[in-house]
Amino acid sequence: MSYLQFPRLAFFGDFQADASTVNNDPRHFDVGTFDPSYQQFREHGTNKDGYYLYNNGWWNPRGTGIMRFRECYVKSLRDQSGNFIGSSALDPLVGCKVGNALDSPSGKIVDLDPDWQFASNLYGLVVSITDTDGSPILVGDFEPNPFRDLWFARGAGNPSNENASAMFQSRLRLRPYSLSAIKSPFLKELLSATEDGYLSIRLTTYAFEGNVNLAGNLDNALNPRFGYGKLIGSIGPSRSDQPRSFILGRRFLPTTSNAAGDLASKNGIGCFSSFVDDEQNYFHVDLSNALPLNPTSGYRIANQGNLAFAVLHSESIKQDDSIESDQYTKLGLVDQTDQLQENEGGIYSLRLNPGQQKAMQGRPLAIVKLEGFLGNATVCVREVPNGIEVRPDTFAFKLDPNDGGENSKKIVLYATVYGEPLKNRTLSLSVGPKTPDTDNTPSNTPSTTSPPAPIPIYNEPQDGAQISPATPQTDQFGRAQVTLSGPTLMGTPRGYIDGQLYVIFYKLAGGGPLPQQPLDQIAVVVYSTFPSPFANQRIDVDNPTWADVQPILQQYANLYPVMSQGLFDFSKQPVADSAAFAMKFVFDKDINDPDHMPVTRDLSASKRRILINYFDNVIKNTGKNIDSQIAFGKRCPMRHFMDSEQTQSVTDVALTLGKKR
Repeated sequence: MSYLQFPRLAFFGDFQADASTVNNDPRHFDVGTFDPSYQQFREHGTNKDGYYLYNNGWWNPRGTGIMRFRECYVKSLRDQSGNFIGSSALDPLVGCKVGNALDSPSGKIVDLDPDWQFASNLYGLVVSITDTDGSPILVGDFEPNPFRDLWFARGAGNPSNENASAMFQSRLRLRPYSLSAIKSPFLKELLSATEDGYLSIRLTTYAFEGNVNLAGNLDNALNPRFGYGKLIGSIGPSRSDQPRSFILGRRFLPTTSNAAGDLASKNGIGCFSSFVDDEQNYFHVDLSNALPLNPTSGYRIANQGNLAFAVLHSESIKQDDSIESDQYTKLGLVDQTDQLQENEGGIYSLRLNPGQQKAMQGRPLAIVKLEGFLGNATVCVREVPNGIEVRPDTFAFKLDPNDGGENSKKIVLYATVYGEPLKNRTLSLSVGPKTPDTDNTPSNTPSTTSPPAPIPIYNEPQDGAQISPATPQTDQFGRAQVTLSGPTLMGTPRGYIDGQLYVIFYKLAGGGPLPQQPLDQIAVVVYSTFPSPFANQRIDVDNPTWADVQPILQQYANLYPVMSQGLFDFSKQPVADSAAFAMKFVFDKDINDPDHMPVTRDLSASKRRILINYFDNVIKNTGKNIDSQIAFGKRCPMRHFMDSEQTQSVTDVALTLGKKR
């Protein structure tokens, strides 16, 4: 069971993603060539020499990394039988607020790596449901999981932040709760249907406003929705035998691409997943990230006419084929209303009759556009070819040769055919070819003003990520397990960036590449060994000097100016030493803690340990005892700066920190 099935809760509202973008260009990691302009907003215009474009620190160089909900509310419920509940008179949970942590800072949104910005992850995100007077009903910790099915032009037009859309699927680990404060029959049903104190959750994000000024012009007024977008949420039961990050069911996949390179049908439908529930006789479809949007109507669904779900009678029928009534079985019409998106979590549940259920077995599913009165139709998008889907549950993570316990990772891949386990089949995994990161290293105009650091190349050396076995076999449940490991020693193949990125492809052994969403690969970062034996670095890890830690802090200060300019510049020893309590506190926090530093979460265990030891030694030299550190830890002074409810709006922060105008 998952968020897609019954019982489920739907919520809708806004989200804030205040990602810092200085590190979006990997060349900015080069301390030797870093320029202060990289901490300013992107600029463009015309001067005496003609048109100019300076990418600088991209669209949000002063971002805090905050990820949080804003004005999200429970819109509807579906009980165990599928009955729709859309009024608080029927269940008091309808209308309750879905918010953030009640007693800690906001969660953070972080890219896996500057060379792989297609798997942004959420850390320290807490999801709360509170009643009308603010009393907590349920609180759960979101297990970090990156977004999937990212596409850049869901809205009409060019690829952009505003037209992009993606979905996060994971689990909520419930904290202790009491239902005495609310008499919700649905909530009791939901909690009794789930396993092990977890709930399944999916967040779909779209219509994100990435222009700090109205109309994207730095001469215009500040944009009040800068850093905000729309959020569609769904929560349901969780089962331990199901993947956390995707739906193990029936996968729809366009075979054509739009101008942005997204897989999208000719009428703009993207990738999505569905599930056939044979026990309850329902077909559940997640359309929250699938249907095209109209930017001119506030990113509402762009109606595509008379669309229907169907079963194709032959695997040979392809996308865009014209078919007659005897070539498909109609299941039901596709809901393209705002009711579906904003009140039902973007999920459509269609009751099936026995004939429809039988027809769906071993045959491809599709969305067709009905033409005229004779039953003729055009196939808009259909299930993956031959019904075969292979996907890993864990698909973006880091390995660390500096910590033996973190230098290998077991992952599970799931293989299905028309929604059933693909048993006893051999899979094949391999590291992709070495690739220069031209996607994230744009040129300025004139090009001579572009960052001078060399463009990094990833996927080399090829043996930096080891796969065992590289050809695993699926079991009776269609699952295959592999272990990915880093080397004992890792150099710095990208020079100024710690470690290396590896993109791993997977498919059925003996066949060609699987048709899949373009970003459905496994992305792994392997940290560099530190101190580096290759560079003959001699550092006393227990007693590091300022010269040992300053380069690490300098890079962080460059890449995260909201700290170095908004609080204190810790790249300077007097400033850093005076804030030793704060620095040790945040560097010593667990990576899933919202207070963890660096926010970008891109330091190896050994670099973090050296920083902690340095600041610990500074503290000891002050003569203050451990009680001072404990007292400080009760309320980190950085918390108010990034607190989920007390932080100024991004617009206010823009004014306070002096966005370049």
